[in-house]
Amino acid sequence: MSEALKYDRELNGAEAQEFARLHLNLIRVDVESWITEYVCPETGGRWIEDYPHSEMHGGGPPRLRRVARDTGGA
Repeated sequence: MSEALKYDRELNGAEAQEFARLHLNLIRVDVESWITEYVCPETGGRWIEDYPHSEMHGGGPPRLRRVARDTGGA
């Protein structure tokens, strides 16, 4: 997964898990990097769930970020 992705919305912890469960469809799980990819069936928007706090037990609370759409500029 490229770190060059830009994100325009972020949810954390239980809020992230609940939003993913209610509104998103699972695309892929990368068990080595602890990254899960989702898509919103209503908008087609892509979401990435990860665990950014590797120093915490279990990677800490999940973080869910919506990938910003490329506007074609630059």
